[in-house]
Amino acid sequence: MQITATGKNVEIAIQNGLLECGLTRDQVEVKVLEQGGLFKKAKVQLSWGEQTETKQEEVAAEPVSQQEQVEQAEEVVETAQPKPKRVVDSSRLKEACSQFLTGLVHFVDPNATIECSEGENELSFAVKGENLGKFIGFHGDNLKAIQFLLSGLKRKNEGAIRIYLDIDGYKASRGQSLVDLANKTAEQAINIGHNIHLDPMSAYDRRIIHTTLQGRDDVTTESTGEGEKRHVVVKPIFKK
Repeated sequence: MQITATGKNVEIAIQNGLLECGLTRDQVEVKVLEQGGLFKKAKVQLSWGEQTETKQEEVAAEPVSQQEQVEQAEEVVETAQPKPKRVVDSSRLKEACSQFLTGLVHFVDPNATIECSEGENELSFAVKGENLGKFIGFHGDNLKAIQFLLSGLKRKNEGAIRIYLDIDGYKASRGQSLVDLANKTAEQAINIGHNIHLDPMSAYDRRIIHTTLQGRDDVTTESTGEGEKRHVVVKPIFKK
C-alpha cells in the first residue's frame, strides 16, 4: 500500500503524507521521487503493508468516533493484517495539548470548554465556545493547522498516538454534509451512467466520501489529481 505526497520540501512532503495515511514515520518506508526546488514541489512516496500490482482504491480505516467519520490510509487496495500495537502512555501529551488549546481559545472565549476522550493510542479533543469560527477557518483549514500543531507536541516515544480535534462540532456537521453528498452523487452517477467528478477536497473529506460508498456494489470511487486539485471520482458499476 502506498500514497504519493508533495510539499515545499522533502520533510514537509513526508509530513503531509503521514497526515493523509494516519501513520507515523516509523510505520512507513519513504522514497523520495523529487527533491523539489525554488519553483518545484518535492514529491515522496510512502509505502506500508503488503504491496499489490492491482489498481489502488481508497478504502476505510477503523472509525475514530461518531464525530470524525474515518481516519484511513488513502488509495489502498487491501489492508494488511493488523500488527500488535504497543499501547503508549498518552497522559503527558494529553496535558500538553490541553494546555495549548486552553491558551489558544481562552484568549477569544474565556468560558470555552475543552473535552478530551481517550482511546488506544488516540486523543480526541472537542472545543466548544463562542466566536470560535476563526479557529475553524475556510473549509476547516485553520482547524487542520491547529491539529497539525498539536501533533508537533509529541515526543519521540509518543509518535504512535493519533490526535484528533473538532471545534464547535464543525467536523460532525461537515461529515454529515459529505455523507449526503456522497449518496446523492452515487445515485446521479448510476442514473446518468457516467463518472462524476466532485470538487477538490482535503484528504479528510475525501476519506468520508470513500467510506460512505465503499459498501455499495453499484458504484466505486477513486481519487485523482495532484495537490490542491485532488478530488474524488464516483464511478457507476455496470453489471453484466
